[in-house]
Amino acid sequence: MDRIGRRSVFACPDCHGIMWEIEEGELVRYRCHVGHAYSAEIMSLALDENLKRAFGSALRALDERIALARKLEMQANQSGRSNIAKSWATKALEFEAEANVIRDSIRRTDEIAARFAA
Repeated sequence: MDRIGRRSVFACPDCHGIMWEIEEGELVRYRCHVGHAYSAEIMSLALDENLKRAFGSALRALDERIALARKLEMQANQSGRSNIAKSWATKALEFEAEANVIRDSIRRTDEIAARFAA
């Protein structure tokens, strides 16, 4: 692959392997060692899709952490362990703040995509 192009800084959206940048006149393509190939425009779309999936996974994980922390807070309160309940309440608030960062990032990413789609 080093004979037909140069290694890029991008990972393959499909297999996450190294991508080579191949210039053919005015056309730039990307290809990994497995054989996945993308034009620059399709590569951009694939990277956007991977980012959306990553944001979704992060948000789901944080929402689960929030739900579990709230459940553990409730159980601690019910069993009279107020210090532990306060600790879980604090953690839940921290997880909610992290989830809000991800939600804001999703919103900004969607706004950018909408601007370029128009």
